[in-house]
Amino acid sequence: MGKKPILLFSSLILTAALSNQLVAQAVSDAAVTEPTVEAVAEGPVETSTSSSAISTDSTDSTKTVTSSQTETVPLTTVASSKDETPVAESAPVVETIPAVETVPVTEAAPAMTSGAVTILHTNDIHGRIEEGKGVIGMAKLATIVNRYRAGGTTLLLDSGDAFQGMPISNSTKGADMAEIMNQIGYDAMAVGNHEFDFSLEQALKYKETLKFPLLSANTYVNGARLFQASTIIDKNPAVQGDEFVVIGVTTPETAAKTHPNNIKGVTFEDPISEVNKVIDEIESKAKAEGKTYNKYVVLGHLGVDATTPTTWQGTALAQALSTNAALKDKTVVVLDGHSHTALTATYGNVTYNQTGSYLNNIGKVTLESDKVLKAGLITAAETANTVADPTIAAKIAAIKAKYEAENATVVIDNNPVELNGERSNVRVQETNLGNIVADALLDYGQTGFANKTNLAVTNGGGLRATIAKDKPVTKGDIIAVLPFGNIISQITVTGQQIQDMFKTSLSAVQQKDATTGQPIIGRQGLPLLEANGAFLQIAGAKVYYDTNLEPEKRILGIQIFNPETGAYEALDLAKTYYLATNDFLAAGGDGYTMLGGAREEGPSMDVVFADYLKENSAALSNYSEINPNSRSIVIDSTKDTDGDGVLDFQELLNGTDPEKAELQAQPTPDGQGNNSGGENQDQDGVVGVSDMGGKVGSVGQRKVLPKTAVSSSPMTFLAGIFMMFATLIVGFSKKTSEED
Repeated sequence: MGKKPILLFSSLILTAALSNQLVAQAVSDAAVTEPTVEAVAEGPVETSTSSSAISTDSTDSTKTVTSSQTETVPLTTVASSKDETPVAESAPVVETIPAVETVPVTEAAPAMTSGAVTILHTNDIHGRIEEGKGVIGMAKLATIVNRYRAGGTTLLLDSGDAFQGMPISNSTKGADMAEIMNQIGYDAMAVGNHEFDFSLEQALKYKETLKFPLLSANTYVNGARLFQASTIIDKNPAVQGDEFVVIGVTTPETAAKTHPNNIKGVTFEDPISEVNKVIDEIESKAKAEGKTYNKYVVLGHLGVDATTPTTWQGTALAQALSTNAALKDKTVVVLDGHSHTALTATYGNVTYNQTGSYLNNIGKVTLESDKVLKAGLITAAETANTVADPTIAAKIAAIKAKYEAENATVVIDNNPVELNGERSNVRVQETNLGNIVADALLDYGQTGFANKTNLAVTNGGGLRATIAKDKPVTKGDIIAVLPFGNIISQITVTGQQIQDMFKTSLSAVQQKDATTGQPIIGRQGLPLLEANGAFLQIAGAKVYYDTNLEPEKRILGIQIFNPETGAYEALDLAKTYYLATNDFLAAGGDGYTMLGGAREEGPSMDVVFADYLKENSAALSNYSEINPNSRSIVIDSTKDTDGDGVLDFQELLNGTDPEKAELQAQPTPDGQGNNSGGENQDQDGVVGVSDMGGKVGSVGQRKVLPKTAVSSSPMTFLAGIFMMFATLIVGFSKKTSEED
C-alpha cells in the first residue's frame, strides 16, 4: 500500500473527528434563555417631592469635581480615601479651565504699581486649618497675605463655608477657625449654607466673635435681614472714591442643604433681586451724601452646580450685574463659592472668580485705575516653598494639642465586640463596622431629613480603622474610623440609580492567587473580589450577588427597606427612594457618577456615629459577627440546597424559606474551600440570574450554562490510532525506499 493513500485516509478520519469535536463544543457553548417570571407584585411609582431637585439646561464645562473625603494624617491633610495614594479614592474628574490663570508666589514681597489693589480671596475652606498635600493651610495663607499687604493695598475676603468640615474645626463648632481668621485679618465674609450646620445660635454667634462683617443680603427672619447686607471697605481714608462696596449673598439652597432645625423661621430670598436692591439702596444714599462708589465686590455663596436653579447661580448674578445701569462704568467683581469650582469668567464690566475649595487655591484679583487687570489663582503647588507664618503656626499647634486631648474623651465605657475596619475587609465584603456605620446613617435619616431614608450606604474606603473590643470607645477612635470630616447627606434616587450604584460597588475583578493564578475563595465557596474603596457598606437594603458571574450579571436581586411598613421590598427601577450617604458619594465621588444632584445635608458623620453608639451601646453584641452575610449577600446562583427545583437565592428573594438554604460558608466540592463556580446543585443544568429589568428582587431569567468542554471523544480516539498506524506505514515505506 502506498504512502499517499494511507495519509489521505488518516487525514479524512482526523478531519471528521475534529469536525465532530467543534460541533459538540459549539452546541455546548450555546446558552438558552427562558422567559422572565415575575414573582413580586407591582408597586406604585413614586416621584420625588424635593423642591430643590431642579436641573438646568446646561452644565458648566469648566467645573472641577474634587473629592470631599480628605484624610487627616499627622500634620498632613490629604485629599484621599486611599492609604497608598494621597489624592482621591478614584481619580477626580478634572476638566480644562482655560480662563484660570495661576499666579506664582515667591519669597519676596510682590512688586505692585502705585494705585494697584490686590484682592485675595478664599471660599469653602471647610475647616482646613492645617496644611497638607494639596491644601495650603491657614499658616501659609497668613504668610502670603502679609507679603501682599507689604507690597500695597490688599483686601482679604471669604465667600462662605469656612467653619464646618474637618473634625479639628468641628470640635469647637468653628470657633478656632474664626479666631484664626481674626488673627490673619479678613476684611469681610459671606454667609455660606454650612455656617448654619452647628445651629442658628452658632451662626449668629459668628457675627459677634468675628472682627469683620459677616454678610448676607438675602437671609431673612420675620421680614428683617438676619445679617448685615453690605459693608464699605476703605483702605486709604485720605483718598476719596477708592472705597470698595462689599455685598454678601447666600444660596437659597441652604433651605435644603442644612438641618431644618437649624434654620427654623429663616428664609432665603432671590439672590439677584436682593443684591440689586442693596445696590439701589447704596447708590441712593451715596447720591444723597454726594459720594461716588466706583468699585463693587459681591461675595456670593451661590456656585455654578448644574442642579442649582439657573437664577440662583453665581454666573447668573454676574451676568445680571453687567446689565445693571447703576453699575455702568464701575468695576464689579463677583467672588463666588458653594460649588467647589475653579472658574474665572468675564461678563462685560463684571469679573467672576471662584477658587475651588479646601484652600487648594487662593484667589487673586488685581485692579489698577479702577479696572481689573488679572483674575486667577495661587495654587498649593506654587506655595510649596512658602514658610508658614510663625504666629498662626503656633496657634494651630495649640489647637491641635487641645483637639488631640479631647479625642481621649470616652463615648461609651465598653465595646463588647471588635468592629473590623481592616482595609482587606471593608473594601471587599460586608463587615460589622460597615453595618453599624450604615445603621447610624439610616437611623439618623428616619428623623433628620424631610423624608424618611429608605437605605444608607458608605464607601469602604472611607472607613479607616478597627475599633477594639473590651475597651472604651473614645472620640479619637471614632475620628480614626471616619477621619475625613464628611457630613451625612440625603439624595433622591430612582431604583435604576440604585441598581447602577450597586453594580459599581460590585464591579471589581476577582482576587487571584499570585502563584497559581486561580481565584481566591471566600464565603459560600465563591471568589473574593479585589479590594475596592468604592465597595459599599449598606443598611436598609439587601443585595444578592454571585462573584462567579461577570460584573454586569453579578447582581441576582435587590431589596429595599420600606420605612413605613418595616419590610424589605423588591427594588422597583421606576420608583423614587431616599438614599442617605456621605457628601463625597452624594456628589458622585468614587466613580458613582449616577449619583449627585440636589441633596439635603446634616451633621458630620463622626457625630452621627458617636450619637448612635451612645444610644445603642446595649445592643452592640448584635454586631459580634465580623463578616455577616445578611446585607451584601454573596450566594451561589446555581444552588438548590433543598432540591425543590427553586434556587436558593430565588427563595430568599421571594420571601420563602429555603428549608436548607443557608447563607453561611458551605463545604465545597474538594472539601478545601475551592470551587470553580457555576455549580448546578440540582443537576438541572440551569442557573437563575435576574434579568435586571422591572423588579430587581424577584425571580428572573433562568439561563442554561455551557457544559464543560469535552476533552476527548471516540472519533478523536480512533483518529489518534489511525495516525499512529499511518506513521508506522510511512516510516516503513520510507525505509524500504532508502534501502532500494
